[in-house]
Amino acid sequence: MPSVIEPTDQQLRDACERMARRFRWTDSFETVMQDACRSRLVRLAVAHPSAAGFTAARAPRLFVRRLPVAAQPLFDRKRAASGERDDD
Repeated sequence: MPSVIEPTDQQLRDACERMARRFRWTDSFETVMQDACRSRLVRLAVAHPSAAGFTAARAPRLFVRRLPVAAQPLFDRKRAASGERDDD
C-alpha cells in the first residue's frame, strides 16, 4: 500500500488562499479546515494542483470554429449502426 504524505501547514494555507480567491470564501483558514467538505477540497488541491487548476502556466484554450447548424452534414447514427450504406 502506498504511503500517504501529509501536506505541510504552509501548503494547506497556500491552497486555501487560492481557493478562497477562486470561490470567494470569506472564512478564515481555521474555519475552512474545520468544515469537512472544504477541508477535503483544500487537501485535494494540495495533492493534485494541476487538477485543481493551480498550475503556473495554464495552456491556452483552443477554439474550434463550428459550421452553422444548417450547413452541417446530417449523420444518421441509427442507420450507420445497422450497417446500411448509401451504395446499397
